[in-house]
Amino acid sequence: MSLFKPYLAIIIDSFHSALASRVLWAAMLAIWLLLGSLAPIGLREDYTTKFRWFDIYNGTRMKALLAQGIVDPEVQDKAIGRLAAAMPDEMKRKLQRVGEGDEVRIRLDLLTDALNELVESDASRDEGEEGWYEPEAWKTTVRLRELRELDETSDDELATSLRQRRSRLRIEAALPGVFEARSARSVLLTYAGLDFPTEFQIDRSQFETIFNQFVIPILVNWLLGLVLVFLGVLVTASIVPDMLQTGSLHLLLSKPVSRWALIVSKFVGGCAFVLLCVTQLVIGLYLIAALRLGVWNARILWCIPVALLIFAVFYSVSVLAGLKWRSAIISIAAAGALAAICVVVGIIGGVIDARIVQPDRIASMTMAGDDLFAVTGGSGLVRLDLLGDTETTAPIESTTPAGRWEPIIDSEAMTNDRILSPVSLDADHLLTARIRNGRFNPFGSGSLDLIVLPRQEDWKPQPTLRLPTATERLMLLNDDQVLAINTADLLLTTRDKIMESLGSADQAEPSDAKDANLDEANPSDEPGPKGETPLASRAAARQPAAKSVGSWLRALVTMQGGATEDFTSILPSVMTLSPPARVVPLPSEKAIVVLTGDRVFRLEAPEASQAAATDQRWQVTARTEIDRSDESAGPVIAASNRYVLIAHGDQALRILDATSLTQQGTWDDPARQSLIEGTPIQIVAISDHRFLYRTTSGHVDLIEVVGESPSDTSVDVLSRIDLDNIESISWHASIGPAADDSSDLGMLNIAHDVDRISRFQIAEDAKVRLIQSISPPRSVWRRIDYYGIGALEWLTPQVLQLGDTTAAMVSGNQSMVIGGGDWGDQEVVRYRITRPLVSCFLFIFVVMSIACWYFGRTDF
Repeated sequence: MSLFKPYLAIIIDSFHSALASRVLWAAMLAIWLLLGSLAPIGLREDYTTKFRWFDIYNGTRMKALLAQGIVDPEVQDKAIGRLAAAMPDEMKRKLQRVGEGDEVRIRLDLLTDALNELVESDASRDEGEEGWYEPEAWKTTVRLRELRELDETSDDELATSLRQRRSRLRIEAALPGVFEARSARSVLLTYAGLDFPTEFQIDRSQFETIFNQFVIPILVNWLLGLVLVFLGVLVTASIVPDMLQTGSLHLLLSKPVSRWALIVSKFVGGCAFVLLCVTQLVIGLYLIAALRLGVWNARILWCIPVALLIFAVFYSVSVLAGLKWRSAIISIAAAGALAAICVVVGIIGGVIDARIVQPDRIASMTMAGDDLFAVTGGSGLVRLDLLGDTETTAPIESTTPAGRWEPIIDSEAMTNDRILSPVSLDADHLLTARIRNGRFNPFGSGSLDLIVLPRQEDWKPQPTLRLPTATERLMLLNDDQVLAINTADLLLTTRDKIMESLGSADQAEPSDAKDANLDEANPSDEPGPKGETPLASRAAARQPAAKSVGSWLRALVTMQGGATEDFTSILPSVMTLSPPARVVPLPSEKAIVVLTGDRVFRLEAPEASQAAATDQRWQVTARTEIDRSDESAGPVIAASNRYVLIAHGDQALRILDATSLTQQGTWDDPARQSLIEGTPIQIVAISDHRFLYRTTSGHVDLIEVVGESPSDTSVDVLSRIDLDNIESISWHASIGPAADDSSDLGMLNIAHDVDRISRFQIAEDAKVRLIQSISPPRSVWRRIDYYGIGALEWLTPQVLQLGDTTAAMVSGNQSMVIGGGDWGDQEVVRYRITRPLVSCFLFIFVVMSIACWYFGRTDF
């Protein structure tokens, strides 16, 4: 123990030197004042009653529904008519003009303000007093279980907030397909007992997600990283120069200490001082979060070592500069220069990632025959062009053919356009659509056409049928019917109509038309981004769907996303779609499973000829209700002929019978997380019992449903696909006999590491075999990013990326889903945890090694 006493004395001496600084006491006072100002912050939980503009998922549909309630006599006595009639006079005049066909822009916040007035008026009226709500008018609406229970309760038994909640639910029932699904209860921030004077109202799960994954990293990067750490550098910068003063150094070296240990002790002493400041700030924030906000998350304390690591990076440079120039000012300047370099490298890396790498990311894939197509993160459509050996039937060895991505629709960085995930109509035709400005708005810039890519035209996009407004997904049913899914309806067309329309489009436009980027082939009636208008020849070639909109009422139905001339609604009248909804087909059956809100439906085609079936509503043959989730991640669903699997964030995986929709079992999240980490974002059925399970961790696992009764039905993990950083997957079941005797179920295409492709065959015995690996060449800028920026990031400490490390430590998640997602192609942000830590520790080791070497070799 006596061996370490001299070094401990040096550390204590450094600590005392820092405590003598006035800057330190000013920083301590600022910390106490900050904690004191944050202490009155509180949290209040109440029912979700008010509408906010960000609650509206499809504002265009909402405007059209209310306008129809004003001008259509047939609905004026129904729920939507009574709701529209109760709107403020100024709003009714605007809606009247919309119903008469005028282009009127109505701000979403004005619409929500009007709805909030209706909520207040309905909640405050006495029982029996006439208002906009009338029970008979709401009988035709589809009401959630929560609304049914509240309607059965008398007003005297309901508190004011519950009456307001009931009024909101009544409005949501009258406007189906308009609002985002929201939790029944929300949290509101308060300060000293007063509500914040701002429209900040989210549910508790969203609040905890924002707090853990955004607020805490910002505090670490800015408050702890830039403010407190550099205050620490200001205070400790003089420790080494003061040590080198004549007399001080000789006194220290007269002790039984080595030079390298002396400088390391001074470094540790400076870090110990900053540790004291950081600890009291972080513990104070933790106590405020726990006692005032109800966020009892001990992982917040991980911010202490992370902040200390950030300080150690800059202080190591300060120590080296102090040894070289013996000046506290130069030491501070050296640390500031390093910070500037780190910020510049971080900004350059972020810009290149957002504008170069992310637009190349493969978001979703499908195959048409042997051709693989993909939608990119930049809302482009590309085809994989294989060069050389493309053989994929070797039973043992895999092939590595050369290949490149050929653009069909150009990808653009940070575009607001959206390409629908392509659907293979057959081996020679691919279906998709491009929604202008549709990335965050399902309506986009207006109406859109179904795009067909025929092989005989070298996959050149051809506009065909007019799609229902706000279409979000295309789906092939029974190899002969195409389902269009929008925010509020399910609409069906046939292969014959599409092919007939394709023939008309081919005759109307020359085959060499320049439409690779759809600027001229864009079927939208809205002007393009450069102001160009549709060609007269293309307007003449459009289908009767556009010509059928000949009256104001038909126009309003079209705005709502209703049936067109070629797409017929099959959604039963007893159900509505509540965003986000999920639809999956049942293999080998004329049936689909629909998840909407807290309800699951099995729909079957009516007993009729296939042609007539597209003109009839499908029948609900089974239904069930599940607990409504407050998860920020969107729901995920998959269906085989035997089971339906439903996953939602960190909730237990539900296993339902595919025929009756009765629950057969669950797979609780702790058991799943012990085997498969991350949040589920895609499940794909490959047989009756086996599924592919993809999570935000960037992995795909092969799982199997086991058990014969609800009491013992659960899930086994069979194997993990040997790939990391998976971007998307696409499964294609085998149609004919397998190429060998392995009885392959089909082919799995996996996009990983931005745009790399690996192909696997999965056999009935659950064996997974790699058959092909394809690495398309990177662009020039991608190579610059990979070799140049990547090298710079390793040469400089990645202190800015430590925010990701903190978010992962505090939240307990290694990734985050942006938005609710859409059938597996949602954007996932994976935190870089290990790399920033290794980079910072390596930088400190190298700089301090140089400092020790210089101090040991120099005569002071």
